[in-house]
Amino acid sequence: MSQITYHKLDPYPDPKDKTPIYINEPWVIDKSLLDYPVDYKVDERDNVRVYFPMDLSRDAILRRLNRVIAHYGEANEENESDFYEDVGMIISQIEIYDQIWFVRNMPEVGKHSAEAVSLVKDVISALEEIPDGCAECFLFETVEELRKEYLTE
Repeated sequence: MSQITYHKLDPYPDPKDKTPIYINEPWVIDKSLLDYPVDYKVDERDNVRVYFPMDLSRDAILRRLNRVIAHYGEANEENESDFYEDVGMIISQIEIYDQIWFVRNMPEVGKHSAEAVSLVKDVISALEEIPDGCAECFLFETVEELRKEYLTE
């Protein structure tokens, strides 16, 4: 059930415009794609890919996490899978945020940026405050994975 992955960062969609960073992983914002196989192909005849801006700041990520937590309330057997997927999307955003800050600062020690480590500490604190309504795996495993990946270097 590992949620930790690395993302392919495209520096620009068109050689003329090198300002934004494009992440060509639509599942990061389209949860419905998680229900399809990895090799799922879009019908090219009617597909139009559009890009929506997403801010990946500490405040924006924490705001989205707080929204997910407020939506579900407690973690229980009924909402465990959806809760896990939504928090997984937040973790993907953290990973991208980490990769960008890591490349910007190139820390001499560790495999994660100081910005992401600090953010993950707050994410873990928020996740630990979620009431446990007898969920089997979610929450406990997610917190442990985050600790192992970001806080033990």
